Amino acid sequence: MELTALLVDDENPARDELRYLLEAYPEIRVIGEASSGQEAVDKAVELNPDVVFLDIKLWDMDGFEVARRIFEEGRSPLIIFATAYDEYAVKAFEINAVDYILKPFSQERLEKAVERVLTLFKNEKKKEEVLKIAEYIKANERPSCNKLSFWKKDRIYLVCPEDICYCVADEKGSVVKTKLGEFNTTYTLTELEEKINSPNFFRVHKSYLVNLDKVKEIIPWFNGTFILSIQGYEKDEVPVSRRQAKELRKLFDI
Repeated sequence: MELTALLVDDENPARDELRYLLEAYPEIRVIGEASSGQEAVDKAVELNPDVVFLDIKLWDMDGFEVARRIFEEGRSPLIIFATAYDEYAVKAFEINAVDYILKPFSQERLEKAVERVLTLFKNEKKKEEVLKIAEYIKANERPSCNKLSFWKKDRIYLVCPEDICYCVADEKGSVVKTKLGEFNTTYTLTELEEKINSPNFFRVHKSYLVNLDKVKEIIPWFNGTFILSIQGYEKDEVPVSRRQAKELRKLFDI
């Protein structure tokens, strides 16, 4: 018997490690990877894998929501959740038709999960069991923090997304300008945009990410572009590219 598998994790090293460990099992063939919840749903619909190794924590949605959407699309793979905590998961998984693996992954634990999947696959797959576990874990999961952490000198500052005024790209990553001051980070603007994950943030230029709630003035500029004045950083000139100017007009009904 050979089962096809989809690996879902927003961290590339984690996917690489899991793929490497799964090479020890000829019964499991990895046919795809996904780095976000939406991509996981799309890949599951496209590839129709037998089993999905699904990280509980993804940047755009949690693994439980991903499982629900996959089922809603008419796919019913066996789900193996990946989690960094086991105190709330063990009891649920011990009595249901799916399994879990802890991070960091261990070959011994993965072997048990693979054996269980191979056994279960011979029987009828019941997505209701997966959904029941998802609800159980979500109800007992540790609260998450939506703050971003930034180093400055020898301290780590926790910043709420709503306190970020704007971000600008630089050679080493980006500079995040906030109510608490400026922070240099190795995150790219794309990575920051994904971590913040808020409709209030708009990429006005390839080098600028702006919190729209902090825009104080919109100044018409050359060739249909704009310059933004940002609350708390009024002396800075934040450009809006010609390409994004049209979208900005729609957002502010200009």
